[in-house]
Amino acid sequence: MKKVLAIVPFEHIYPPMSGGAQRCMNILDQLSRRFDTTIIIHQDEDSLMEARREYPGLQRSRFIYTKDAPKPRDIFSLAPVRIQNALRYRYWNRSLKGSAGGDYLKIYPVLKALFKKQRFDYYVLEDISVIRLAGLIRRYFHKARIIYDAYNINSKLAMPQNGGVEKESFLDLRFTESHLSDFVTDVFTCSAQDLEELTLLNQHKISGAVIPNGVKPDDDQAIIPGGSMEDNQILYCGSLDYQPNQEGMIWFCEKVMPLILTLNPSATLMVVGKGDPGKRLTELFKGPGIRFIGMVDDTTPYYRKAVLAIVPLNTGSGTRLKLLEAMGRRKAVVATSVGAEGIKYQNGKNILIADDPASFASAVNRLLKDRSLVESIASSAHTLVRENYDWNIVGSKMEAYLNN
Repeated sequence: MKKVLAIVPFEHIYPPMSGGAQRCMNILDQLSRRFDTTIIIHQDEDSLMEARREYPGLQRSRFIYTKDAPKPRDIFSLAPVRIQNALRYRYWNRSLKGSAGGDYLKIYPVLKALFKKQRFDYYVLEDISVIRLAGLIRRYFHKARIIYDAYNINSKLAMPQNGGVEKESFLDLRFTESHLSDFVTDVFTCSAQDLEELTLLNQHKISGAVIPNGVKPDDDQAIIPGGSMEDNQILYCGSLDYQPNQEGMIWFCEKVMPLILTLNPSATLMVVGKGDPGKRLTELFKGPGIRFIGMVDDTTPYYRKAVLAIVPLNTGSGTRLKLLEAMGRRKAVVATSVGAEGIKYQNGKNILIADDPASFASAVNRLLKDRSLVESIASSAHTLVRENYDWNIVGSKMEAYLNN
């Protein structure tokens, strides 16, 4: 069996509280089912015990916890912590450029000790923050096959005009993403659009595969009919501290919800999700027809009440796990084109797509009034997910690509 080393630079990947965390856990689960997998991770062993039950493939994996690694003792240890980290990073990375990345510093000595005893067939990097560890991998294994799992185009999310990080950080991300071919041999992306963009950024010097997000096979046990005839409830479910989600919900609450209420005064939007929505969105959630629920342990009751779900995104990349989750639960969905990016949908058959406020409101009201259309779209959406986005299907595709 071929060997995989997955590098996961997250402190709290389980339980997964975001789309990225859900993707990461399922990718690790699928790798572990198909390969002899070793996982380097920041999270501690005790908090991951339940993950092995929820994701059975992980029971086969070997975990290496960075928290268990001894602190490095070298000449740099004589300096103050901030200075020693900066010096150590530059020495280990063999470069005077770049800031001292905490993930890099924690994982580097663990990798170095591991590589003295073992080599792997594939090295999977689960975040761009550890991309420079590829240099260490290549020092030991010059022809190593290194894969970067790109959840998004990070620089697109970080564009200053989108309210993202500072310009310097944006430029650093853009530089890294346009030089991925200097570090890795392959990329996994969530959508064909992302793969095309990264390929072009790297002047076709990098290979890759679309490994979309998915849903668990047992999600069909939670098939939920569209709400009762008396209900006119709409569900939004997603992280509220994620910038594209915030922007999308501001757009929906300001421009779309008033149009929905004009024709359907009894319509109610339920907003479910973790994180701080920010001041502007918090105020909008106090508006008419909007019920802010926040973080919940189980979203099932809200899917059960809702006639339909919405994905009103206008920025971002990748594929939306919450869209797939809604489809997997037999919910009709109204989404923007960006919100449905990466999904092999057919507009009008398994989803309704609308990109301006009037069209979006019209699509929602159409579903609220026509429950036979709700059932038709929801049934087709569920079939789409079961045939294309079951995590086992995604895992098989990943395995086939790696073994090619």
